[in-house]
Amino acid sequence: MLLSTAAEARHIAGGELSYEYLGPGTGTNLRYRITMRLYRDCFAPPGSALLDTYAAITIFNAGSSAAITTKLVPLDRTEVISLTTPGPCIDNAPQICYEVGFYIDSVELPPSAAGYDISYQRCCRIGGITNIVNSINTGATYTAKIPGNQNVTSAPRNSSPKFNTKDTVLICENNYFEYNFSATDIDGDKLEYVFDEAYDYPNMNNAQPNAAAAPPYNSLEYNFPFNAFEPMGGRVSINSQTGIVSGVAPGAGIYCVTVAVIERRNGFIINRHRKDLHIKVAPCSIAGADLQPEYITCDGFVLTFQNRNISPLIKTYFWDFGLPGNADTSVMDRPTVTFPDTGVFRVMLITNKGLDCSDTAYTIAKVFPGFFPNYFVADGCKNVPIQFTDLTTTTYGVVDYWKWTFGNPQVNPDTSKIQNPTYTYPAIGVYNVQLIVGNSKGCRDTLDKVANVLNKPTLLVTNDTLICNIDTLQLKATGTGTITWSPNYMISDPNEANPLVSPDVPTMYYVSLNAAPGCANTDSVFVNVKTFVTLNAGPDTTICLTDSLRLSPFSDALGYRWTPTASLNNSNIKNPIARPTSNTTYTVTANIGKCQATDEINVVTIPYPTAIASSDTAICFGDQAQLFASGGVDYRWIPVRGLSDNRIANPLASPTVTTIYRVAVYDNKGCPKPSFDSVRVRVVPPVPAFAGNDTAIVVGQPLQLNATGGVGYRWTSTTFLNNPNIRNPIAAGLTEDFQYSVRVNTQEGCFALDTIKIRVFKTAPDIFVPTAFTPNNDEKNDLLIPIPVGITTFDYFRVYNRYGQLVFSTKETGQGWDGKINGKEQGTSTYAWYVRGTDFTGKVIFKKGTSTLIR
Repeated sequence: MLLSTAAEARHIAGGELSYEYLGPGTGTNLRYRITMRLYRDCFAPPGSALLDTYAAITIFNAGSSAAITTKLVPLDRTEVISLTTPGPCIDNAPQICYEVGFYIDSVELPPSAAGYDISYQRCCRIGGITNIVNSINTGATYTAKIPGNQNVTSAPRNSSPKFNTKDTVLICENNYFEYNFSATDIDGDKLEYVFDEAYDYPNMNNAQPNAAAAPPYNSLEYNFPFNAFEPMGGRVSINSQTGIVSGVAPGAGIYCVTVAVIERRNGFIINRHRKDLHIKVAPCSIAGADLQPEYITCDGFVLTFQNRNISPLIKTYFWDFGLPGNADTSVMDRPTVTFPDTGVFRVMLITNKGLDCSDTAYTIAKVFPGFFPNYFVADGCKNVPIQFTDLTTTTYGVVDYWKWTFGNPQVNPDTSKIQNPTYTYPAIGVYNVQLIVGNSKGCRDTLDKVANVLNKPTLLVTNDTLICNIDTLQLKATGTGTITWSPNYMISDPNEANPLVSPDVPTMYYVSLNAAPGCANTDSVFVNVKTFVTLNAGPDTTICLTDSLRLSPFSDALGYRWTPTASLNNSNIKNPIARPTSNTTYTVTANIGKCQATDEINVVTIPYPTAIASSDTAICFGDQAQLFASGGVDYRWIPVRGLSDNRIANPLASPTVTTIYRVAVYDNKGCPKPSFDSVRVRVVPPVPAFAGNDTAIVVGQPLQLNATGGVGYRWTSTTFLNNPNIRNPIAAGLTEDFQYSVRVNTQEGCFALDTIKIRVFKTAPDIFVPTAFTPNNDEKNDLLIPIPVGITTFDYFRVYNRYGQLVFSTKETGQGWDGKINGKEQGTSTYAWYVRGTDFTGKVIFKKGTSTLIR
């Protein structure tokens, strides 16, 4: 039956392709029985396909990937495996059921150097697999490999390992579980277990192909944070030796898990047998007691215990930690215990003690502190064995387990299990070395370091130096290997790493380090020999008091001692910093070993000049201030902006903004540096005197003036004013056009003048609007502006075009329309306007009319 759509084919829940060696066949051929197990979820979605009536299994040459044959293998039988209904102590127990189809056939194949790949492909996996991206659009590829005889002659006479798993296991989310993926091998090959990639079959248009595509095959795409090697998350792992999958289960869902069994024969990997299964994790929990096989502390006496089952059916906990007396129990769910001594303690947990679903578990607690992992590796050379030395110590038991990984995976093997191995690296570089070390009490720890592999070993030697001809010097060389010095002249022992030398003439000593045959390095130390010490403390000098001076003697000495020490930062170095508080003579004694010399330098201190500047002051904008300074013979003012002369003691300052002038004062008493003082000249900004906007009134209308800009005001003329010395006097009785001036003063005495023109109309109060305006920027009649006369409150002035669109509006007197709409000039036309205000008698004046814009 060929299924045409992926939806009809959707039922795959896992599979395994295996073979069994049956013995010799025709001629030189070998006979194999091939078995394909295909798993179908009993609870597959409605409409999903049943197990196929045949399976198309293709055999390829593993060297060329060329197809040898495709066998259409009929369905031999089916089995249903399911999880027995659990008891009441499992909360929300899941249903797990698989229908397994067996497709069995035999084949004869000639021995081959590369061996054979066997493959079966099909669409489709079920949807909603938690760790697979878009699993509803994926298929499956199952493979097996019959090994070739290239490395192991007997390899083709091989059978696939047989998994011992029952394929059904109860796994509850966030609970500890174990799933036995172990296998047996009738050939006696060494087995190793790993998680592996699940293979996809991407052809959704051909659910059941008549032949498999040739390898290699693409892996399924895994959802983050899952991957092929952590298919159930980071808390679930597989034991490489036992095949037990264990850990804390992830959240509820379906997880595609592939386990590979690696077969080793005579040290060679001959086969990688794979099984692919969809494992269900249910939103359930088990009311049981489940503890780790053992708990161990190697760095203290404290251990924390916790039940690995977290079922809500667990109501109580009872712990017994195996200590003498009655104070070693707890009813906490996660107790922390401080053990009084070292040793092995039997720990018991009873869940729901005396209640339904009670369970008991035992474990042992090992308390053996004092385990300190460490190891040493010296820098070495490529292609030369490098020694690794274990330095681990333990207070209890003995160190008896080592697993070294040398960080060179390109070379197999790159591991060792002896205590102090050697390893040869083929190239220079920095290699990450790991040691897993343990003791007989069960302590384990991991230590990571690096191995530096060089062209030659690291050799550190004394710097070139000098000695007095009556002295002895110790040379020093550091490196792993045999160290030899030459020449054999005035040296205590040329085969010692740190010999004593006492040459009486300048001598070059050479040192050789031999780490291993082919791994050597050389260096040298020049020992210059002096019969006397050269020393000149330097010329006497003068500094300003409170300044510092670095003393700089000319000398070839190795050691120095200065006195007096009180004003020096360090009296035992060649170039100390001196800060004398008075005239001081410094004496220096310099030595090369037992040879020494003495000299002195006199430092004279002169006080800084006393700088005094005039007091801070203020000036009006545009005025100037006289600055003063004293205390010296020479003066420098900064900034120079606004100064009449910045090189005299008393310049005139005319800044336009507030400025701080700083003066440097020099004297002629010996201190070459100036003292400083400053004066702040605050500039009062220009007075913003404002008498008010020019205005218009009618005869008999009183006008209140309102000046701003300062703190004092004086109006001229005083005619018709009720008080000329206030900010807002009232002018009453004007019959003709008039003009007032006002003087506005600040607190500092700065002032400015402004005027206001008053036009007097001999009419009743009114608002006049021109009948035309010419906005051509000639400053004549450029605005359509209302003129209020006798108006105390101006409500609005609004202008509309012939379409009724509001083009201008204002509530401010003195503002008008410039003939533009949104910045665009309007052409010649007639515009309607409305204006309203209230006169000084309280009467509302409303007017409307038209005005012509003329271009």
